[in-house]
Amino acid sequence: MIGSKAVRTAFVMGLGLAIGSGSALAEQTVIRGKIIFKGDADKYPRKKIDTSKDPNCKKSKKAIGTYNVILNKKTDPVTIRNVMVSIKSGLEDRVFPAPSEPVTLTQIGCEYHPHVIAMTEGQELRVFNGDDTNHNIHFLPKVNEEHNFSQPKKDLEDGRALKFQAEGPFRVKCDVHPWMGCYIGVFKHPFHDVSDREGKFEIKGMAGGTYTLEAWHEEFGTRTAEVTVATGATANVDIVFEVE
Repeated sequence: MIGSKAVRTAFVMGLGLAIGSGSALAEQTVIRGKIIFKGDADKYPRKKIDTSKDPNCKKSKKAIGTYNVILNKKTDPVTIRNVMVSIKSGLEDRVFPAPSEPVTLTQIGCEYHPHVIAMTEGQELRVFNGDDTNHNIHFLPKVNEEHNFSQPKKDLEDGRALKFQAEGPFRVKCDVHPWMGCYIGVFKHPFHDVSDREGKFEIKGMAGGTYTLEAWHEEFGTRTAEVTVATGATANVDIVFEVE
């Protein structure tokens, strides 16, 4: 007969397995928040980009603006768009499978969409040309392979399944259109996001615990914040960029 202590031990071990990352309960665990800007927002206006060197780009009805800093000035407080947020510590050495669905990088209106991509090591990246002009996609990583290829036709998707090792943000540019650029961050885990138009982010699916979040912005650098969340619960944390 199993003693009560052994029963309790077995129960706790089983519970630990049940609430581990990937379980139904862990899928309900959420960390969400906003990226807050503190500083003089008037110093960072969006500037119109001149695309007239390529008549096919000039035909676009949508004016292209600079992407290095986009502040949501209509929100209170002001928030920042295109900030990459990820769990920096707290996951220990656990191994997580890459998502099966690929990430898509689209060239349309002679700009990259999205401007910042967070993806998982081993996840596929597909590149799509939605413009009536030639684009060149040039990856500039430090760890991963330096892919460099052209897509001369509209509706052309690169047939290669591009995959990357974990590497914190590296730039992608178009050698044909010098104003075109974006960033890709690759992580060993799937717990990452990019702040949206309202400066909001959401990371979910991890087990409960105390985590350090890291937020990266191409102009303002990195900031960190610590957050504790229970398995199956939601925790809110804002990350502040104080800029002089």
